[in-house]
Amino acid sequence: MNEYEIKQLLQKSKNDGFKALFDEYWSYAYTIVYNTLRGLASRSDIEDCTADVLSNVALSYNADHEGSLKAYIGTSAKRRAIDMKRSVSSKKNVPLSDDSSPELPSDVDLEADAERSSISAILLSKIEELGEPDSSIIIQKYFYDRSSAETAKVLGMNPITVRSRLHRALKKLKTVLTDMDITF
Repeated sequence: MNEYEIKQLLQKSKNDGFKALFDEYWSYAYTIVYNTLRGLASRSDIEDCTADVLSNVALSYNADHEGSLKAYIGTSAKRRAIDMKRSVSSKKNVPLSDDSSPELPSDVDLEADAERSSISAILLSKIEELGEPDSSIIIQKYFYDRSSAETAKVLGMNPITVRSRLHRALKKLKTVLTDMDITF
C-alpha cells in the first residue's frame, strides 16, 4: 500500500487508515526509535514509543497536507524518541562521588566507538544528500536489508530501475566519501 492510499484511508476511516499505517510504517518508525533509544530503554519501552508515534500520526496527520507521510512519521519518531531519551537519561543519573558506580569494562574501546559513530553520522548525512529516491533506495537495501523487488514495491518503482539507481547512487556516494578520505 502506498502513501497516497494510506492518506485516503485515514480520511475515510480512521480505524482502517490506522491499521494500514501500522502495517506499512511500523518497521520504519521502530528503527528510528530503536536507534535513538538503543542501550537506554527496554524493548518494551521502544515498542511503546513506536506505537505512540504511529497513534499520534494517525490522529493528528492532516491527510490533505501535501507533504510526505513518511517524512512526517520519521520526524515524529525522532522527536518522540529524543523526548523519551531525555526522560530515561534523567532517571539514570549516578553521582560521580559514589564509589559503587559501575566501571567500564576494560575491553570497551570508547575512541573506536566514537569514531564509528561519527563515521555513521557522516555516512547517513551523505546518503540523505543524494536526494530522493536514491537515499530511500540505499536505506531500504542496507538498513532494512530489502531486495530490489521489495524496495521497488515500497517506493512504487520498477525493480530494474531500483537496481540501476542503487548502482549509480553507490558510485556517487563512494566518490563523495573518497574525497573525504573515508573508506570502507
